[in-house]
Amino acid sequence: MKAEELLERREFEKLTPKVAMKFLYHPNEFYRFRGAEALGYLCKGEKARNYILRLFWHLSDESGAYCIGAPLGIAEIGLNNPEVFEGFKNRFVSLLDDWEVERKYVAYGIARTAHLVKDAYPNPVEKLLEVLKELKDNPDFVAYALFALKRLKAEIPNEFKKDCRFAKFYDGEGIKSIRICELLDII
Repeated sequence: MKAEELLERREFEKLTPKVAMKFLYHPNEFYRFRGAEALGYLCKGEKARNYILRLFWHLSDESGAYCIGAPLGIAEIGLNNPEVFEGFKNRFVSLLDDWEVERKYVAYGIARTAHLVKDAYPNPVEKLLEVLKELKDNPDFVAYALFALKRLKAEIPNEFKKDCRFAKFYDGEGIKSIRICELLDII
């Protein structure tokens, strides 16, 4: 069975972390999310720490192999390894300041790990609100940022409560095109 099919079926135990990590580079966004979920499932303890370090390194210019899905992988590994992620949560939230990183993935990761990053520095709510002002014209980022704010039990800014632009949003099953105002009702 092909790795894509294993990801689609969530048969992560049949993959290796190395194979799952390759999907963080995949041109199809759905496979980036599923590859990250697989990494979270497959990486435990010291392996989790090493993969998080590797993924942060793959976000730097020095790595020579920039990984667009690295924030997704970091978050999923962190979600399943909270004791390891504790040492990385501040650095993870700080990725919102890096314009070279796919910040919608950082926002999604903050949503996934909300209970772990709620007391991070910088404050994830303040940082999300700051970047939301900067990226308010990007409906995909707005959707993930609002998802994260809601998971952090923060107030949604009024200007976005009636935002009915379409955004692409990964809901755990697939990438859906949904109006942001409708998304707020279901997340």
